[in-house]
Amino acid sequence: MRQVLHVDHYGRKTLYAIPNDAPDHHATMGIFIGPPSLEKLSLPLEIEVRINNALFDRGIITQRDVERKPNEVNSAIQSALKVDAQRIAALYF
Repeated sequence: MRQVLHVDHYGRKTLYAIPNDAPDHHATMGIFIGPPSLEKLSLPLEIEVRINNALFDRGIITQRDVERKPNEVNSAIQSALKVDAQRIAALYF
């Protein structure tokens, strides 16, 4: 088995395990690794995708990753929302 990055049509990054001889485009037919869906948080799609990708880029893919790097979860959220904070601050000028 090998791990393959899948990017959906919204730009969300997820990781799947597929057989070594399977083509990359079969990723979603493989075993889902993570990160888990953030849909239950009812965030705007743009923010959901940014947080998902910030978690992915920091290697926060599984529950074990969260347990090993809890501070990285906060960093991912802050990084994803930094753009919004900059947009809000720009409104004052």
